[in-house]
Amino acid sequence: ARYLLHVFLGQDVIVKGICDCDRIRREHLAKVVDDYYLSRNLPYPKAVRWSDYNDVIADPEIDMVCIATPDHWHAYLTVAAMKAGKDVYCEKPLTYSTEEAKLVMAAEAKYGRILQTGSMQRSAVEFRTACEVVRNGGIGKVRFVDCNFGGPSCPHRDYENPANAAAEGAPNPDIDFDMWCGGAPLVKYSDCLAPRGVHKMFPSFWRNHDYFALGMCGDWGAHHLDIAQWGLDLDSSGPVKIVRSAEPPSSHPFHGGRRQSGLQMVFADGCVLRHNPFSNWGTVFYGTDGIVAVNRGRIGVWSGKGCTPDTKIRGGIVDGTFDAMKAVAFWSPVRKGKNSPNAVPPCSSRSMLDACNKAIKEFDLKNAKTKLYRSFNHIADFVARCKDRKTACTPASVGGRAAILCQLCNISYVRDAGFDWDPAKNEFANGTGDASWLARSSYRKGLKVTL
Repeated sequence: ARYLLHVFLGQDVIVKGICDCDRIRREHLAKVVDDYYLSRNLPYPKAVRWSDYNDVIADPEIDMVCIATPDHWHAYLTVAAMKAGKDVYCEKPLTYSTEEAKLVMAAEAKYGRILQTGSMQRSAVEFRTACEVVRNGGIGKVRFVDCNFGGPSCPHRDYENPANAAAEGAPNPDIDFDMWCGGAPLVKYSDCLAPRGVHKMFPSFWRNHDYFALGMCGDWGAHHLDIAQWGLDLDSSGPVKIVRSAEPPSSHPFHGGRRQSGLQMVFADGCVLRHNPFSNWGTVFYGTDGIVAVNRGRIGVWSGKGCTPDTKIRGGIVDGTFDAMKAVAFWSPVRKGKNSPNAVPPCSSRSMLDACNKAIKEFDLKNAKTKLYRSFNHIADFVARCKDRKTACTPASVGGRAAILCQLCNISYVRDAGFDWDPAKNEFANGTGDASWLARSSYRKGLKVTL
């Protein structure tokens, strides 16, 4: 939550305190708050250091909370805070399971609170521009969508690197690890699950662990699948069928034989979304009259007769050599060998903004019939909505639906199964699937989400 904290400190709010079950991180971020106010001669008391979330939820002075825990805690803390009358900014994916997503969506309505899911790509001009082109028919009827991110979660193992068990599992007196595990199974402590102290590593182990998250299907899928839903105008719906991947099973020793890409989602109008590995592009829409591709800090729009995506077309879009259509707008600096989600230019790139403006002009989006939610700072939008009580950019109905897409994706890989889906009920359809796949089988410590 270090980034989120610094942004919240710049808003019209008072950061009262920091809650973390790790003492070192709690003290570090609380000092960041203290130093911020002290350096500006603002007369606020020292930040409160909470070790137990229950104390935050019980505090009547707290109006809003920011939840940036690992994914398995998101739903419980979100609903508990809303029950206590607090507004919530919760990181993506909004929930760990489909059952939890349905409960969080219901809780938002029941308790009348403001909820903002941390799907901040909806507050970025390139994503809004891309989706407005698609929603206003700029590329005709969308027939295919590519979403490009990593694979599913991995089966449980005690340590990220079992050969390094002694070092990873050395005692850490600074953390309440039982609290860290929460309602998930209590596993052996690993400093790759809960990194020691103030660190600079990207803690991928818990993100890829069955008990705590959904792998990259949740971590990056929550971003790119969400943009697909936005562009397809499916925020209140979803796919009707999941087609199991036909790619070869992974031979990586930690993947449990799970396929890593190739799943397809089929929507009611026949549009097919395919999950591919990481690429320069996060989401690509293929229509009867063109193509729109978008990722952080980059956008591409082509106009011409529609095509069915294949390896050659996908490759040309990635490296900028695609010439089968007219390039209406394009900005995507090619960085050979670095086609990762982190190898992108800043979102303030003038070239990217120029490309967006070209698309806006080409499709007359300033006068378009469909105007999407305009937000330029995801946290500022949340704070503003807490004040005026209007619906935020990514409420539970948006974040919950995106989380369900992530879960369906991960379920298919974990269970090696395809199935039919009822997006109205958010249940398996036509006798396919198994309802038990949609929820955690059991919760420790009474931490099951209830309304």
